[in-house]
Amino acid sequence: MFIEYLKSGARVQIQRPSDGPTGGFMCKIEVLLPTREVLVHAPVERNRPVDLLIGGNLILRLLTDNAIYRFKATMISYGDVDGFDVVKLRIDDTGEKIQRRSAFRFNCVIPITFSVIYSSGQQAEREEGIISDLSAGGAKIFTNKNLHTGYLLNISIPLGDDFVVAFGDIRTRTELPRQSKYSYQYGIRFSMMPESDQELIIRFMYKMQREELKKARPR
Repeated sequence: MFIEYLKSGARVQIQRPSDGPTGGFMCKIEVLLPTREVLVHAPVERNRPVDLLIGGNLILRLLTDNAIYRFKATMISYGDVDGFDVVKLRIDDTGEKIQRRSAFRFNCVIPITFSVIYSSGQQAEREEGIISDLSAGGAKIFTNKNLHTGYLLNISIPLGDDFVVAFGDIRTRTELPRQSKYSYQYGIRFSMMPESDQELIIRFMYKMQREELKKARPR
């Protein structure tokens, strides 16, 4: 049904059963084969190749302009295309439309600044922290600032040569162990984000995955 959307150059996410509902690795389809198989840039994590079990079951999520499509896939083999490590996957179904692309996530560590916007409209002094688990729909923030759920934040997020100013409300609050670098973790849901800024985030996530892939390849 949706398999015709799998094209060379398309951005996808490979997810193993152990990665959980929000885990996975952003990659790009390099070659589409006529046998319902695709060659995808091999995923990496912390500059190291991710181990995929030959014959193992995977989920392939396809990012398009308006939605994310989910396919069941099987890991076939490792290979090489034009100097990039790739994996061959067999697509096992016709796919299903699952959600908008705002849920596409990237595990990262990005220094940020943010401030609380109070209900009166006044804005507090800026604080520092890091952002991780970034998507066009939200992120996690780690900081030493004690905040509360429901607060609205103004967050400046650097994205390489670009940056976005995101507004988001705190949905979850977690106190971290004393030995942690930061005291609190907050789950943020972005709001009022223009599509142009969402696209900047998605392009940045894809670019960072490509750079990790290059670093992980043996010299």
